[in-house]
Amino acid sequence: MLARPTCLLVALAFLLVGCSGHDAAPPAKNVVLIVADTLRADRLGCYGYPRATSPTIDALAARGTLYERNHSQGCWTVPSMISMISGLYVTQDETVLPKHTTLNEAVHSAGIETAAFLANQVLVTERGFDRGVDHFENLENKSALQVGDAFATWLAGRKQDERFFAWVHFIDPHQPYTPSPEFDLFQGERPEHAELLPRWRALQEQVARYDADGPSLDFDAAVAHMERENSLYDGEVKQVDEGVRRVLAALEKAGRLEDTLIVFASDHGEMLFEQSTSPILIKDTLSKEGGLKKGVADLCANGHRPWYFEDLWNTPLILAGPGVPAGVRRKELAQNLDIYPTILEALDVAPPKHLQGASIFTQRSQPLERVLAYGHQTSAVLEAAGQKLVVYPRHWYLLEGEGAAPTLLFELPTDPGETNDLSDERPEDVERLRDAIEQWHVSNARSADTQVTPEQEKALRELGYIDAGK
Repeated sequence: MLARPTCLLVALAFLLVGCSGHDAAPPAKNVVLIVADTLRADRLGCYGYPRATSPTIDALAARGTLYERNHSQGCWTVPSMISMISGLYVTQDETVLPKHTTLNEAVHSAGIETAAFLANQVLVTERGFDRGVDHFENLENKSALQVGDAFATWLAGRKQDERFFAWVHFIDPHQPYTPSPEFDLFQGERPEHAELLPRWRALQEQVARYDADGPSLDFDAAVAHMERENSLYDGEVKQVDEGVRRVLAALEKAGRLEDTLIVFASDHGEMLFEQSTSPILIKDTLSKEGGLKKGVADLCANGHRPWYFEDLWNTPLILAGPGVPAGVRRKELAQNLDIYPTILEALDVAPPKHLQGASIFTQRSQPLERVLAYGHQTSAVLEAAGQKLVVYPRHWYLLEGEGAAPTLLFELPTDPGETNDLSDERPEDVERLRDAIEQWHVSNARSADTQVTPEQEKALRELGYIDAGK
């Protein structure tokens, strides 16, 4: 373990931090990393959502620092969590953690106890997420309440002077959206209904073209279905909030809350019918369902596939605990890749040399210029000024033969709803950002295991990932 910096180094760090606008690493004795699977940032009150989905998380943000423009490194769990726990970019399909020191291994090697409570079944198969974990609980498909209670039971057995790092991973609000009755509290039109209704009407005329004779839902019934799914999702967010409350209550009961850094994050968000879906997924629905049985809802993106709209890509990041400023909102770009080195700095543990992120406390001396991500054969880049390019493989658009990969180009400051694709109007920007993605792929290429075991395939199938485009 590293020694604490000398006073001179602390003073120098303070000057550097003061210039860059970042804060010194908190003197945390322990860290709890809470990952809410499939949680989009804009479904939390602290990120502006008007429904009361997240009172505990909102209170956590109020006593800590919230990053408004944080982004994951993947559009689904496996690439995103491989990146978060390995500290490496993922630029190709991978099935297991690379042979580099994981976050848990780095903390464990420093003599700090590690624990993991994982509810997502793709993380508890043979992917290596148990490496370096002293106490590993497979909580496959358990609710946030049960996961929170499991953490509380484990914590109650710890001695007061024992340091620890715990990773708590909720599966809620992943599909299917099935909140317990006490959290199924939301009904009626979603807050964005007036904005989305014209989009849905514009897509309705395509239903007959795709499925002229099919037993489709009529437009009003399809809208009611989409609204209900949104409300069920919000109910699961409320359920996650209760899981977080139980984790924090356990820390407070044990007298560990004040000396524990809480890092709250998500592996990716979720599409809830805001945008049209990919052509290959429409073809897959027609093939599997014999038509568009959900009408216009089947033409809208739901879940998390190859999309990098902000609904899916912009994920929450909140830090609260010793030394973290309260009530602060950061507006610069941030990324999940930086969580690993940030936790190590908080625990005063030397970082492995392979890390590609940087601690957001002191090591990130310059603001991020761009964030990048990969998943489902699709890559994306977002620049600090708000220009975004998404590059799809041709088969997602049912294109055969050779040719350039399809792209979407958006300007978020003037088009926050991402309704105006500028690819045709700005070919120079497309080429520049496409080159940035290509260089990123080349510079981060490595040997990767892409074989899927029967256990992993079962988990992927049960979560709906064995699908078109795989």
